[in-house]
Amino acid sequence: MSLLTSNSELRPHHIWNWSIPALRATLLDGSHVNTCPSAGACARVCYARNGTYLFSNVLAAHTRNLQMTLDSTWPAVMIAELQHRRYRPKGTARIMPLPLHELDFWCWHWADAGGAAVRIHDSGDFYTADYLDDWLTIARATPDVLFYAYTKEIVMMRAAADRAPENFRWLYSTGGTQDHLIDPDLDRHADVFPDEQAIADAGYTSQDVSDLLAILLPTTRIGIPANNIKHFNRLIAGRRFSEMQPHRQMPR
Repeated sequence: MSLLTSNSELRPHHIWNWSIPALRATLLDGSHVNTCPSAGACARVCYARNGTYLFSNVLAAHTRNLQMTLDSTWPAVMIAELQHRRYRPKGTARIMPLPLHELDFWCWHWADAGGAAVRIHDSGDFYTADYLDDWLTIARATPDVLFYAYTKEIVMMRAAADRAPENFRWLYSTGGTQDHLIDPDLDRHADVFPDEQAIADAGYTSQDVSDLLAILLPTTRIGIPANNIKHFNRLIAGRRFSEMQPHRQMPR
């Protein structure tokens, strides 16, 4: 059984994903883990706490993943998983969602070789610094795979930035308690908007064509159109996620 999964949106772009439960989880021994320590307003409209993510089999699989990360041997297990041919470079260039000349040297080489990508956390976040370090270890051991993550753990990521290999990329996502630390001009970040027009009006660039654009576009301002979920739409009320976080909105 593969440790990584994919879906209809990610599969065409040769992206695999790793998920743990969103926001909080209960382990086999009854203990609780806060899997999104810096979640803020986003918790009320979190896509990963809706729909199929709530199916018992899906939640059980994500909880197993979380349980696995508590074992010190788990990075070795993931590194072994990534040796499977499904994650190996294809040997033929990827079809990319943007011109190759807009990529940095490492990403150009990765795309030309047909490398795989792993999105860390379709749900969940880096819940401890040790867990983040495990992912950095995995990335260093598999240098031909592109790893990327959206995260609200800004302080944690800044502390680890000097240790991150070049195949490990990240961007900050808004709606968390650390939004006020994001410098929109310097920090690659994603904000969720009501629709594509709102993204363009705010001077952001949408990643809707391919999730890879979130970490490849030559801009710090990434826009994500909100999922069309009625009860979430009522809560969002035409706002961006950064506008929903009380008292500490991200500077413009």
